[in-house]
Amino acid sequence: MRPTKILFCLLGNQTKASSRVRGYWMAEELEKRGIQCTIVAGGNRKTLLHCLAMLPVHDVIFFQKNASKWHIRLLRIANLMGKITLFDLDDAPSRVNSAVTMKNAGMMISRVSAVMAGSQALLEYVRQYNPNAFFLPTCVKLENYIPAEKNDPAKPVCLGWIGNGAHYAEDLVQILSGPLRHIGSTRKVRFKLVGACKDSLLYDVFSDIPGVEAELIDQIPWGDAAAVRNQLADFDIGLYPVLPNAFNENKCGFKALEYMAMGIPVISSPVGALKDIIEHGKQGLLAITEKDWIDSILLLLANEDLWKTMGKAGRTEVELDYDIVNAADLLIDIIN
Repeated sequence: MRPTKILFCLLGNQTKASSRVRGYWMAEELEKRGIQCTIVAGGNRKTLLHCLAMLPVHDVIFFQKNASKWHIRLLRIANLMGKITLFDLDDAPSRVNSAVTMKNAGMMISRVSAVMAGSQALLEYVRQYNPNAFFLPTCVKLENYIPAEKNDPAKPVCLGWIGNGAHYAEDLVQILSGPLRHIGSTRKVRFKLVGACKDSLLYDVFSDIPGVEAELIDQIPWGDAAAVRNQLADFDIGLYPVLPNAFNENKCGFKALEYMAMGIPVISSPVGALKDIIEHGKQGLLAITEKDWIDSILLLLANEDLWKTMGKAGRTEVELDYDIVNAADLLIDIIN
């Protein structure tokens, strides 16, 4: 009996976090289990014609957040050919209220064999369109994340953030600017923001806070596991400020999982999947108000043993529940 063949139709290449995590990493794990995987990244017409040409020799087609009119047509053909069709979401279908995008996403979700949702909020959303929906949490490739000891005890404690700063600028500024100004007035700390994307607002707000040694890095080679790990290794405390809006309520908490996989304690907003991933006081702290953020940061700054204990608890949770190995097994169950 020949092995199952899966065609991954991904939104982007390995530099795009969701495609790297839920596509490339997933395919690597499935290959270890004898499943043959083909990856096609991007959504232009040429790419979709390439997918169409490969449909006959694949059993499953995996659409990752793609919902253009061309993807709808490709899905229709795949269904006519009797293929298993899957749609994967780790964010709301659109950052903005685009009627066309939402309509197309609804059509994709309703017409596939099954839907995978990365958060409980997304699961509730997709079940409006397709009852055959499954929770498939966003996971990390654990072998890429190696906890590191504090580099130089003489250096100020590093409060770190990593991601696409252009998308999170409003969250970062509204939530962190006040607490960092307060913290900087009481003691010297470092604030490292990886992924500033040359965003002028981020530079204007964070580059000149008294008492805060700011380091803003615009880009790194996101597909390079060692480059990501090396930046995270500089963090003592991972920050995840998220505004409580409709889009963020659907997010899957990947940044928190990266911090936890590195043994870094997290201070996070209790929004979306974050309130499920982080148990307040165990893997980190949940903060809502500006005072919460200030108190949480000061608590960890004053207690290195506590932050190390939280970091170890976070790493253990990722090992048990958020390793891509577990997600690959779950996807195989869904396909079967």
